Amino acid sequence: MFAATLASSARTDSTAIRSRIMIDATGAYVPHTSRFFEGRNNEDRVIDGAAAFNLKYAFCFGQQSRQWRHYPGAYQGLGVGFNTFFAGSLMGNPVSVYVFQGAPLVHFSPRLSLGYEWNFGASFGWKKYDYYTDDQNIIGSHTNAYMNLALVLNYRLSPQWTVGVGLTGSHFSNGNTSQPNSGVNTLGLRMGVSYNIDTQPVARPSALPGDFKRGWSLDVMAYGAWRAKVAHFDGTPVVLKGKFAVAGINIAPMYEFHRLFRAGVSVDVKYDESAGIERFRTEWSSDDNPKFYRPSFHKNLIGGLSAKAEFVMPVFTIAAGVGYNFVGPDDDRSIYQTLTLKTYLTERLYLNVGYQLHEFKTPNNLMLGLGYRFAL
Repeated sequence: MFAATLASSARTDSTAIRSRIMIDATGAYVPHTSRFFEGRNNEDRVIDGAAAFNLKYAFCFGQQSRQWRHYPGAYQGLGVGFNTFFAGSLMGNPVSVYVFQGAPLVHFSPRLSLGYEWNFGASFGWKKYDYYTDDQNIIGSHTNAYMNLALVLNYRLSPQWTVGVGLTGSHFSNGNTSQPNSGVNTLGLRMGVSYNIDTQPVARPSALPGDFKRGWSLDVMAYGAWRAKVAHFDGTPVVLKGKFAVAGINIAPMYEFHRLFRAGVSVDVKYDESAGIERFRTEWSSDDNPKFYRPSFHKNLIGGLSAKAEFVMPVFTIAAGVGYNFVGPDDDRSIYQTLTLKTYLTERLYLNVGYQLHEFKTPNNLMLGLGYRFAL
């Protein structure tokens, strides 16, 4: 993925890639979003602290490149992290593998700057819910998605060494692929150091005019996933057994207002095998083990219209959307939200990893797909 992007950049800019190694540690507070953290668990233990240790490889495009001129100071790369909640017997000690990106927001001096960084990936090694041995656990999967956002104050000690301190927040969730799916959040203080492998000094970046032109593009993205389902019978929630297939397509004309920002409207069509499933329950099934008829394909279709906005950077684009489903079962005719990360394999072809919610709180499904951005 990164190799394809770098090769493409090298062909167009013929500039060197600059590398750095980054290490950071975080001490964090765990908000009590569930009784599980308050002590309602198998060990009656209150869980309110966490720590994380990360090792990262980052690269920057050369200072004469188009990417540096358009996105001064941006860096991106791969990282691995160790996470502990000081309760390994209850939650495990997950290891995270992720991609990340950051950039300066404000330069206070040639040495001091304030920047942001996000991480997105997967975490492995969680201790999960088990009906027979750990039925208080709120973690439904051994593997969970990992998301992190940090605001960091950086000070450059020398051309090679930079230290940083900042605020950071993390979220772990399985994307509604299993139940329970309450999610785990942390808020903390991060301290870190980075070492530039290249020996040449890094000039203070400044944005220069480029070849950007405002205009329209058309994004077409197809995705698939699986999801867990909680059905409601006479107001009582029941976690259904098994997984349900989800597939969809998004067609979005987008206007490029700035090299960092584009926005538009998306037509979103989705097939959800579990949509309106309560309507198809068989007459003879029990509440503990409900059975369902398989409906016609069109009865599981959901269609909506959403407004989208995208933050555009080298390699990655972060997209967010808010929409309303006009087509589908009554329970699905509601407001929905999307948050996705696009990773460009070429200038126009990208991988899509995203998540959809409804009513700003309830998880719907993952969005794992492939897209293409057409020029108009």
